[in-house]
Amino acid sequence: TKRFGVVVANDNINIVVKPGTIHAIVGENGAGKSTAMRIAYGFYTPDSGEILVDGQPREIKSPHDAIALGIGMVHQHFMLVEPMTVAENIVLGSEPGSALALDLRKAAAEIRKLSEEFKLAVNPHAPVEHLSVGQQQRVELLKALYRHARLLILDEPTAVLTPLEVEEFFTILRRMREQGKTVIIITHKLSEVLAISDEVTVMRDGKVVGRVQTKET
Repeated sequence: TKRFGVVVANDNINIVVKPGTIHAIVGENGAGKSTAMRIAYGFYTPDSGEILVDGQPREIKSPHDAIALGIGMVHQHFMLVEPMTVAENIVLGSEPGSALALDLRKAAAEIRKLSEEFKLAVNPHAPVEHLSVGQQQRVELLKALYRHARLLILDEPTAVLTPLEVEEFFTILRRMREQGKTVIIITHKLSEVLAISDEVTVMRDGKVVGRVQTKET
């Protein structure tokens, strides 16, 4: 449960996401979808309730805690520094010690390897300001993968993409699922939910009002 003043954004909700699946969370604006996932990522702390990761109750008080548990999140508005390269953006904030001591060559090699593994087609040395919106989103995905995310939370990820980019993006998500990653996609586009997800949680007015298997829906 999460309140903001008199508004109950999440009212005693229970969401279960199975490993190795693509799980859609759907509902109108204001249904509480993003609030629930921001709690899972440590942006907000719940007023009551608990978060279980691999069946164990865990305290997630900050995104740092979430990342340590293998949870990554790609926001609707990307958190990238445009004049910097892809590699610099991905390493930023994830490496201990001084920024000057970073081994960017080693990081770039790791990023290239991840990019090839998931067929993301991202050049680690490209300046972010020269990339399309779709490519910038892939950089955000790479940032989470570089930090060893097993669960990726994607907030309205297709809102900024062209139809062709959506197709390519879904291919990437299916590949991630094949590699054993778990994906949560927050959306209200039902055609996309049917195209990409395994299971769906439906929210309305801060409550969970339905759970369905996509193939039976």
